[in-house]
Amino acid sequence: MPFISFNKATDPAAPDDLRINTSAVLYVEASRPDLIGQTTVHLLGQGTAVHAVTESIGTVVTSLGGLVGCKRHYLAPPPDDGASTVYISPANVSHVRPNLPASPEFWYVTFVDGSEVRIVDPLPDGL
Repeated sequence: MPFISFNKATDPAAPDDLRINTSAVLYVEASRPDLIGQTTVHLLGQGTAVHAVTESIGTVVTSLGGLVGCKRHYLAPPPDDGASTVYISPANVSHVRPNLPASPEFWYVTFVDGSEVRIVDPLPDGL
């Protein structure tokens, strides 16, 4: 199982102080402006705990590879800049189901650990 090193956004101690098992990644997204770090990494079995890293979303997505970009759906009003993009690892998706009837339509992406994220319709290729 391959590991990738990133810099933690909180008190980085070394250039590679966070090692992530690439097969454990559920999805990644850019950190909100009010949070520390540039990118948030969601891992298998972590629940609501996330890992904030200093690397940009582009660097993290490129380093991990094989992720599918989707627009996130919010039940509350979306952020000021609109829907954010999440990059999902299809290998850790258990199932995808539509929310019907709904307007605008969205999809529930459920991961193998039972966690979920909602994405805006249409469902992207690869999911």
